[in-house]
Amino acid sequence: MINLTVDIQGINLKSPIPVMRGLYDLTPDELLLSQEYYESEVRSYPRRLPLAIAKASGVLVEDTRGQVYLDCLAGAGTIALGYNHPEINQALIEQLNSGIPYQTLDITTPAKDHFIRELMAFLPHTFSENAKVQFCGPSGADAVEAAIKLAKQTTSRNTIAAFHGAYHGMTNGTMAMMGNLGTKSRRQGLMADVHFLPFPYDLRCPFGLHGEQGARQGLRYIERMLADDECGIQTPAAIIVEPIQGEGGVIPAPVFWLKELRRITEEYGILLIFDEIQCGIGKTGAHFAFEESGVTPDILCLSKAIGGGLPMSLLVFNKRIDTWRPGEHTGTFRGNQLAMVSGAKTMEIIRRDNLAQQVKITGEYFRHGLEKIATKTRCIAEVRGKGLMLGVEICDPEGSKNKFFEPLSAPELTLSIQRAALERGLIIEKGGREGSVLRFLPPLTISFEQIDFALKALQNAIDSLVKPKQFSQSPDTLQQNWRDHFIHTGNSGADSFEIAMNQSTQALKKIFEHTDTPYSGIDPTVLAAQIRHANLGKSPQPLSNVIEETQKLIGENSIIVQHPHCIAHLHTPPLLPAVAAESFITALNQSMDSWDQASAGTFVEQEVTDWLCRSFGFSDTADGVFTSGGTQSNLMGLLIARDHVVKVRSDCNVQKEGLPNYASKLRVICSNNTHFSMKKSAALLGLGENAVVCVNTYSDGSMDVESAEVMLKALEADGLIPFMIIGTVGTTDHGAIDNLDDVANFAEKHDLWMHVDAAYGGALMLSRHQARLEGIKRADSVTVDFHKMFFQPISCGAVILKDKIHFSYIRHHSDYLNREDDILPNLVDKSIATTRRFDALKLWMTLQNIGSKTLGSMIDYLLNLTQLVADMVNNRLQFELLVAPCLSTVLFRYVGVENGYDLDYLNRQIRLDALVKGRAVVGETTVDGKVALKFTLLNPCLRLSDFDQLLNELESLADDAVKQIQN
Repeated sequence: MINLTVDIQGINLKSPIPVMRGLYDLTPDELLLSQEYYESEVRSYPRRLPLAIAKASGVLVEDTRGQVYLDCLAGAGTIALGYNHPEINQALIEQLNSGIPYQTLDITTPAKDHFIRELMAFLPHTFSENAKVQFCGPSGADAVEAAIKLAKQTTSRNTIAAFHGAYHGMTNGTMAMMGNLGTKSRRQGLMADVHFLPFPYDLRCPFGLHGEQGARQGLRYIERMLADDECGIQTPAAIIVEPIQGEGGVIPAPVFWLKELRRITEEYGILLIFDEIQCGIGKTGAHFAFEESGVTPDILCLSKAIGGGLPMSLLVFNKRIDTWRPGEHTGTFRGNQLAMVSGAKTMEIIRRDNLAQQVKITGEYFRHGLEKIATKTRCIAEVRGKGLMLGVEICDPEGSKNKFFEPLSAPELTLSIQRAALERGLIIEKGGREGSVLRFLPPLTISFEQIDFALKALQNAIDSLVKPKQFSQSPDTLQQNWRDHFIHTGNSGADSFEIAMNQSTQALKKIFEHTDTPYSGIDPTVLAAQIRHANLGKSPQPLSNVIEETQKLIGENSIIVQHPHCIAHLHTPPLLPAVAAESFITALNQSMDSWDQASAGTFVEQEVTDWLCRSFGFSDTADGVFTSGGTQSNLMGLLIARDHVVKVRSDCNVQKEGLPNYASKLRVICSNNTHFSMKKSAALLGLGENAVVCVNTYSDGSMDVESAEVMLKALEADGLIPFMIIGTVGTTDHGAIDNLDDVANFAEKHDLWMHVDAAYGGALMLSRHQARLEGIKRADSVTVDFHKMFFQPISCGAVILKDKIHFSYIRHHSDYLNREDDILPNLVDKSIATTRRFDALKLWMTLQNIGSKTLGSMIDYLLNLTQLVADMVNNRLQFELLVAPCLSTVLFRYVGVENGYDLDYLNRQIRLDALVKGRAVVGETTVDGKVALKFTLLNPCLRLSDFDQLLNELESLADDAVKQIQN
């Protein structure tokens, strides 16, 4: 949470938010009346925001009546760190006391040199390393005028291209590049040879398209025009663009669009000018709005927040186009020393406190809140923006459309909402087409509590003017509307299903296509707060809205298992046929307990389990059933083994008679690397965790069977009853595989039930490494997980019994479900669960589409890649390989620091930083008492180069962690 200082130079604002006692009085006071009398009609803000400011602190301003407002205008984005920031104030005081003049033309000073160095550090390195700085007059318009002059003289061309909706200033040249016709309707003789291009505006696309398709059509138009010798427009000297249009309605240019615009301008020798006068200096969640695109402009125009709240403007441009002659563009006040001090301090604080990253978090929180308001009202056509530069487009609440079938703008309503918000203590701006966009430009230091106030004020302002959406239905239409929420048989019965699935597919497609990190990096507390704000069940929304919200809130903030740097855990990117199977499973909604609930499904599951039994080498007496995964399969294996030993020893039916008095003496032998679910299962079955006895392992992590012999004798000597031994094919951390033949020999020698937990490594039966499973067909029960190395979606597992008769230990007949005289099969006879999903379809469709041979090749590739990754780790001095890989896990840790550092703490911090910063998802465990990092290779699409990049990423995170420790 951001700390907000609310007591500065005598301003004592006791609460971080306005304390409201009814609506504010907005009638003009003496100061406003005086302003109206003396000032020209050209004044604008006081007409919509009739208040006289007495003092201000942080995000709050107090008027001359003592009314406190939360300011989401902040000098049109000029006050980046809020009003009267104590560090900026102190820096200005020190500057005033230093004796340096207030302004020095373009004569340098220590303050100016410090500002330039701070600016260069604030810019992307790829830009600053070849950049020159030019100080202009104090307004942003002068910077743009200078940019245009520089472009024209450098290229010896006169044409300038700007965009629909553009705003670059109010001078003769900049107004010529303005999109707003009303503002320049009375201006004559503006700069000639300016041409306008379509800006990507999803809601009001000039091509009648939406989203990426419309933006790409605009790019095609631009490139086609430049290539057309009959277009009537000469090649421009420059194209000037705002990465996020401000006055035009807070419209962000898509990242791919900026990249393509850069490609086009380079191809045609056109200078690219970015106007970041309003959207720059941290507002969008980066230092500059263009940074996300990775594009470097030829010229960057800066003003507003670059002066830390004081007047200043400048250009930053590539030194190759520094074609100025001395004095060709001057201005008396380009040497504002106070602005240089406050500007340098502003950039220093933003960098030091990582405020751009904080803006991503608070901006996402703010935007999500605005989107929630949009679902409750009929007058919001779109919420958009980035970071803390946000816009809400207001439309006719009756749903009217213009002649282009777009939402009808509502300028009068927008003005009314702005005033109603002001009456409730919230200052916001408006702009956009027909003045129908509410604009938010709060200081970067705004807190969550203040955002909550702004959202509440806006909601109340809208509710005072527009009736909220009504979702209740009349009794006559209620049942008909219920039908809209279901899939129906017959003609058109599945139309709604098709729409929902198509929208969901597009939402997921967008998530995957725009994902460049394994996690969004959103602060967990913010994510939790956003999810809590859902108000489940209280405000039903159209399904399309829910899908869109799910995409943004859930999908975009999920761990993306398909990303190359998501490599922590034992679940895999799912195969496409299995994902397709999920849609059949959910829509058909078969329950795998009785044939009359899952007709085809019953036979499919039986066929798949038969295939599975044959693949493991079992005879026709074997059988299996699908489970939710390894834990349930292990539970079933232990349950059946327990009941079997009781039946053999004392002819007792545990299912009917309960456990015998010697049950507390029953013991299970396994290695100390066996999965924890065995102890959990023993506890659930009334045996207690102590019934599971762990023995030593060899250095590779596999069971020491000789140690098991010693343990068995000791148990028997104590009067205990060993009845089961567990072999493991792929321990969770090491991936170790027990020698199953040795385990089987041990089980036969001592008449024990042999269970094999092959949840992780069972898929080796398909690969050329299947010999490592030698002895598995001698097991009495086997656990398999398909959502590991079979590449299936969670959840999907199975348990196999060598002798199907043992399923009788869990069989129970019910008259309504599986009668004893049923002829048709009922799979509930083999399961401890009643209702089960049709998960077998996933494996069925995978085998039908891909085949077992290809699956085996994928596994072989992963095992080979694991060895190569281990070698790569071993050959890097900064890392230590802790154990040779047995399956597809690599256990290692970072050691690239001097002696004296707590390596356990450091490696924990690396993993945590990688996760919360969204840069990588890696595992953590302990090996021989050392904290280890873990790669789990379950994505056969990965290459060795992916791990080279990942290790570089971890090294970078380690360097950052070490610096934090040192500080």
